[in-house]
Amino acid sequence: MDTRAFIVGRKEIELPPGLDVLNFNDESIHRFRGKDRAGKPVTELVIHETVTRSAADTVAVLKKRRLSVHVILDEHGRFTQHGDLANDRLAHASQHNGPSIGIEVVTPYYPEYLKPGMAWSTVIDAPWAHKKKYVLPTPAQAEAVARFIEWVTSPASGLAIPRTWIGLAAGALTMGQVESAAKLRPGLYAHHYFGHADGAWLVLYAWLRLEAGLAPEAAFDEAVRRATGVRRRVDLSDLITAAAPKE
Repeated sequence: MDTRAFIVGRKEIELPPGLDVLNFNDESIHRFRGKDRAGKPVTELVIHETVTRSAADTVAVLKKRRLSVHVILDEHGRFTQHGDLANDRLAHASQHNGPSIGIEVVTPYYPEYLKPGMAWSTVIDAPWAHKKKYVLPTPAQAEAVARFIEWVTSPASGLAIPRTWIGLAAGALTMGQVESAAKLRPGLYAHHYFGHADGAWLVLYAWLRLEAGLAPEAAFDEAVRRATGVRRRVDLSDLITAAAPKE
């Protein structure tokens, strides 16, 4: 059994370039058990942030709360896979559990949870975030999320998730709740979109990488600049116009 592949519909899928994963074929990786949804389309991806400091702590918290998730992303940008992306219906996103897969990105989120020597250190003013301050994920985490989105929305993944940005409307990306996100709709979600407070900044970074075509460092800096001090929506109209095909 291959421990260094994504498992989709019981098949081991060759690892996409730039991504690193250790799956539940390895005895050290806990497998969450949920309902079997084999044969049903997987059409949504939900991005979470953990408010923990390690993947192991995240697994422990999820077990305690009787929750689960398909993949966890550590501070170094490495994934562990805890459920089959196609066949396992796991409890991570309320009404979206049925058609979705979930990523838990390990971050403290709140400044009060930072300690010297941790991988996370940068805090921004973020009126859109809970308690108005936000600890940034590491650059490695942001890039891994973008690359995962790129893969999971491609035919290579074997899934049916379109690269539809649920929070994007009228030239801006929402950093909070999206009224329509309460209903099921194929595409990419931050957990923040339907009643929580996490994942929105990572979606912004991924959009800047995949749609605006910015290089990793530029996308990270731009995501910080545009999200700092914003109350609800990040204006992307200039980048959308610049990226529009010329007639």
